[in-house]
Amino acid sequence: MRISFQWLRDFLDLTEEPAAVGDRLTMIGLAIDGVETVGDDTILTLDITANRGDCLSHLGVARELGAIYDVDIRRPETYVDEDPTSAEESCTISIADAELCRRYCGRFISGVTIGPSPDWLVERLEAVGIRSINNVADITNYVLMELGHPLHAFDADTLEGSAIVVRRAVSGETLRTLDGQERKLDTSMLVIADAERPVALAGIMGGFNTEISEKTANVLLESAWFDPNSVRKTGRRVNLGTEASYRFERGADIGMAPIALNRTARMITEIAGGVVHRGLIDVRPEASEPVQVRLRRSRIARHLGSAVPDSDVERIFRRLEFALTDSSADGWTFRVPSHRHDIQREEDLLEEIARHHGYDRFPSTLPAWSGQGRYLEHHVQETAVRDALSAFGFSEICSLAFSDRETQERFAPGVRPVEVINPLSDDAPALRTTLLPSVLGSLQWNLNRGIRDLSIYEIGKIYPQTGELRQLAMAATGARHTKTVHESRKDADFFSMKGAVEGLLARFDIDPEVCADDLPSYLHPARSIRLGSVAIVGELHPDCEAWFKFRQRVCVAEIQIDQVLGAALKKIAAAPIPKYPAVRRDLSLSVDARIQYGSVAEAVGRAGIRELTDLFPFDRLKRDSSSESRYSLAVTLVFQSADRTLTDREVQVFEQRILAELRKFGVELRS
Repeated sequence: MRISFQWLRDFLDLTEEPAAVGDRLTMIGLAIDGVETVGDDTILTLDITANRGDCLSHLGVARELGAIYDVDIRRPETYVDEDPTSAEESCTISIADAELCRRYCGRFISGVTIGPSPDWLVERLEAVGIRSINNVADITNYVLMELGHPLHAFDADTLEGSAIVVRRAVSGETLRTLDGQERKLDTSMLVIADAERPVALAGIMGGFNTEISEKTANVLLESAWFDPNSVRKTGRRVNLGTEASYRFERGADIGMAPIALNRTARMITEIAGGVVHRGLIDVRPEASEPVQVRLRRSRIARHLGSAVPDSDVERIFRRLEFALTDSSADGWTFRVPSHRHDIQREEDLLEEIARHHGYDRFPSTLPAWSGQGRYLEHHVQETAVRDALSAFGFSEICSLAFSDRETQERFAPGVRPVEVINPLSDDAPALRTTLLPSVLGSLQWNLNRGIRDLSIYEIGKIYPQTGELRQLAMAATGARHTKTVHESRKDADFFSMKGAVEGLLARFDIDPEVCADDLPSYLHPARSIRLGSVAIVGELHPDCEAWFKFRQRVCVAEIQIDQVLGAALKKIAAAPIPKYPAVRRDLSLSVDARIQYGSVAEAVGRAGIRELTDLFPFDRLKRDSSSESRYSLAVTLVFQSADRTLTDREVQVFEQRILAELRKFGVELRS
């Protein structure tokens, strides 16, 4: 929003420099984005939040400055000299949809002369970024920037039946707007129509056939209130935004409609001539009661940190044009002005006090606390999960809980998602029923930006029709270890993901059965497994990778986190460092091709040697040189005693006991 400093001085006397005024506005929440010199004027560019539509005008900003400096503001003259001819004899106005249009005001002006605007008017409009069109159109734009209320001027002689009807569009109707574009209308759109056709898109833009031109002699002025959601949706549908729609979308001041109309009519007669017909036509199907909000004195200190003098409280709200309707020992009741539709409750009044009393004047204190905190359920287990995944090289992400129907159907076929009534995006109208697409979406976003090596996970909620659940999803792609001078590159694959999941589950009292049954279709059939009912691990199916446009292998896992958190954590016991040295022995074994290493390790364990502290394989040849049906396996045995140094004789006895167990199922020592 561009604000002219000279224009502000029409409303109040400002003694401080523009930069200082800008700092004051920033401190009350109207942030200054820029300060620009235009001729003899200074333009302040304000960043106005969506809830403060009342500040999208010079009057609105001046009102805030009046509260800052504690001075009265001067309002523009709105008195209108009227001709005896009644306006209702020249036109009629009716509202067919009172839900989307709660007020529509009109003034009829005859005998105007259309021409260029005076220099001062052109300069003011150009200073705030609006080009000059003609005197009548310029005046409506001038009042828009001055008072913040949009207006529109129709060439009254082009209105069929001299009538205005505010209604929804009829399916198949079209409207050529002022920008020359032909707009297709539907029944969701509110239009201003004459007796036969639409002549304006309500709250957005007027029609081409009724615009003000050099031939115009009679003008019908419009000033109305339109539903913000209706204006926003219509603007989206026709891909059109204007200064008027920008304000209506944020909630216009319904009480300003007749004031802005009179101000505009007065300026037209002063600049373009003509006479204003008697009577302001004001159609208002149902007048709403003003909002009244109670403010308790005790809440000021409790919420803001310190008390504020009563005189300051009353001064702030008087300057902001709130009416004091009741005052008692415990507080005040204020009637909220129509331009502050964002004020609905006591906390909103407290915010106004904080803004204008000064955030910097409240001491920095912590609130009093007499209770005690406690960890959430499963806090320790959840911390262990995050620690384990971090140790495995995974980074945590947090994504939105929305998804589209096609993605949900691909990853959770047959599961009907919960539809969102008012979604943040048309592309994601449903709550997710599985977490994996969210993680893959994050993976896709990073890959599209050149980040090729990723290991990520998310612990989040999913929303099937049966109720809210939590899930853990993991995804990895690219290098687990990049190439260095010390080691070669190692890519993420099915086995590394399986190892990470099994390593995580090993922290808990969980021993799931490994199987390849009932695996989802989005996983590779030969590179995926199920770990009981707890987890699914695998590589994405090539079709799924192509659907996401992945150009490299992606491995994923889905874990039912509630099952994991419900299990007990395994205790980690610390042992003292042994005093006595360990003895290491390497064995080269010849093993039947049908026997896996796990069976070899179990056989070694059956030897029952307490001093055997470690066993691990370090080499494997696919074929034994003596047979096609056998392979060679090299293992290391580590022996160590806590109370003595082992002798060579003892270690030899241990080796013989181990070899005896291995020979029972055909494992021999290679010669």
